[in-house]
Amino acid sequence: MTWLFPLYLLGAGAIALPILLHLRRREPKDKVVFSSLMFLERSPQLLTQRSKLERLLLLALRCLALILLALMFSRPFLPRSQESLSSDSGEAVLLLVDGSASMRRGNLWQQAIEVVEKRIGAAATKDKFALMRFDREVRTLWSFDRDEKESASRKAQLSAILKGEMAGWAATDLGRALVEAAGAFASSESLSRSSAPRRIVLISDLQEGANMDALRGYAWPDEVEVELVQVVTPDTDNLTLSLAAAEAEVEGVPGKSTSTKPDGGVRVRVSHVRDSGLDKFSLHWEKSAGDPGEEYLPSGASRVLRTPPAPGQPGGDVLVLKGDKWDFDNRIFVAPPQPRKVRVVYRGPENVAATEASTPLFYLKRALQPTASLMPLLEPGGDWVGASLALMQSESLMPDEVPVLKKWIQEGGLGVVVASKGCDAKLIQEMVGAGSLVIAEAAVDEYAMLGEVDAQHPLLSPFADARLRDFTKIRFWHHRQVSWGNDEARKPEVLARFDSGDPALLLWPVGKGHLILMASGWHPFDSQLALSTKFVPLLFGWLEAAGFSHEESRALTVGDEVALSGSMDSIKKPDGIIVERPQEKFRPDTPGFYQIRQGAESRVVSVNLAPEEGRIHPMEPQKLSEAGVKLALKSVESRHAVNAADQKSRDNQENEARQKAWFWVLLILLGVLAWETWLAGRKLRVETVNA
Repeated sequence: MTWLFPLYLLGAGAIALPILLHLRRREPKDKVVFSSLMFLERSPQLLTQRSKLERLLLLALRCLALILLALMFSRPFLPRSQESLSSDSGEAVLLLVDGSASMRRGNLWQQAIEVVEKRIGAAATKDKFALMRFDREVRTLWSFDRDEKESASRKAQLSAILKGEMAGWAATDLGRALVEAAGAFASSESLSRSSAPRRIVLISDLQEGANMDALRGYAWPDEVEVELVQVVTPDTDNLTLSLAAAEAEVEGVPGKSTSTKPDGGVRVRVSHVRDSGLDKFSLHWEKSAGDPGEEYLPSGASRVLRTPPAPGQPGGDVLVLKGDKWDFDNRIFVAPPQPRKVRVVYRGPENVAATEASTPLFYLKRALQPTASLMPLLEPGGDWVGASLALMQSESLMPDEVPVLKKWIQEGGLGVVVASKGCDAKLIQEMVGAGSLVIAEAAVDEYAMLGEVDAQHPLLSPFADARLRDFTKIRFWHHRQVSWGNDEARKPEVLARFDSGDPALLLWPVGKGHLILMASGWHPFDSQLALSTKFVPLLFGWLEAAGFSHEESRALTVGDEVALSGSMDSIKKPDGIIVERPQEKFRPDTPGFYQIRQGAESRVVSVNLAPEEGRIHPMEPQKLSEAGVKLALKSVESRHAVNAADQKSRDNQENEARQKAWFWVLLILLGVLAWETWLAGRKLRVETVNA
């Protein structure tokens, strides 16, 4: 038996009171007054202490009542050993270690490893362990199923695994990590037949920049609790440098972004953590001459700045911030302008000059202007082999060239044929392999308009926005009617129709490539298409479908997927390691410049740290609880470890609350008091009757 409030046991000493009361000498209650004694002086009565206790049962009941009262206030409970409190199969513990970029500060990663080793070393034989590390991705280093098979060598193997691990450069997705960790208990075969308590030990710096979106709408399992072990550094003053969000593109001019100025500077954001003692910083390009100017920024604020012109290094420029202690987030890598060269071959009437405003070539030259990411090279009469896009008037097609053009399309090329007046349908039929194809001049009263456009098709992706689908201002003076047989296998896909129902834009797959047939031209003789705002997006949409997007590359952060067009020969990482023949998608694991090489071409891609990682001010654990996470008692009350005495006191309270022995003592006490009251009343009635 153990007591929650043992000092109340001193109250049991009050049992001396009824004993003393029973021993005291009392005068007789019933007196008879004689008249003859009225005039005599009363002599004092000599009282002597009793030497013998009377009414022992009543005395015992009163003493027992006082003892029970003291016991009730002392809150008795039966202590249970740690083994009896835990499951017979031990406890299932998943150690979840933060390996994000913010853990590179000071010795945070070493602290985390020490916590892991200490927990594993103190584990009981029956306990089950798993180990995961996370940043923006979650990786299992040691699973519950493996632990069941190799628990004897758990400590040695985990020590070897931890030696090869270190904090990375990716962002912190805390919500995803907790969701996957909670799911690891349910997916483990070894735990499916066990009722062991389940606990996640989260070892992290718990910085404010951690992403917790994955916890929204997630129903946290009741049987899994999370214990927080926060590793800290004494200095949390920090300034973060990141690229500011680019502004919207100038309407109607692809690739011309207002965020880029001719002076070569870039727009950056400097953010300062709250409760910081810093207020000054400086920015400078790594390989520029001159002293950097000093700037002011109060704690908790952020500021967008335009930097001086970059030095323009061929491999890229690095902007550096100085003024705080932690430099893991003090660099921005800016890749040099690298517009990709795109060969666009045009075949049209050879006797028409490109300077005449009535020719299709005149408008092509003015529409295919260089952008920040593309440099279209228009080649009138060029060779199809090696071209990115081929545009041709139907009258320029020669029967002996059709097999060459068809082979180029079959190998993945994108060809666009404009059906001119008198178009030879047999040449188109031969290229697409259609059974029958008829192309004839359409009868138009005044003009035709586009009545139906499949804006969801990849070839028309620029018009996916509903605000850009208005084609009512484009008039088609002449167009050709295209009809085909009943061969479903070679039936074209109609991407657009005129308001009369005639097909305006048709698509045939040819091998790995595609052939587009336009029923009307873009030059003024056929239509107003070249004079509208839809012509330039249409051409660049075709280039994008061919694998050459005109949009500026978005700012990449560590862990983002780099889409690779075609087969890459190699990728050179910032540390000099070369990845030969990478897959279609590549994930950078460190900030810096990555050189992507494909054949004779190479381009440099800059990868930066996620700006949220610089928000290193500690997060309040209550935010996790508000997100639905079931926190262990330790985590709710304090960020720091609870000492053994406090933990033992809480365990005693839990045991006492579970058993409620005081309640049964109270019931016995009430019974004793009822018995004592009845017995005392009965004695009094007997004495009265006897008198």
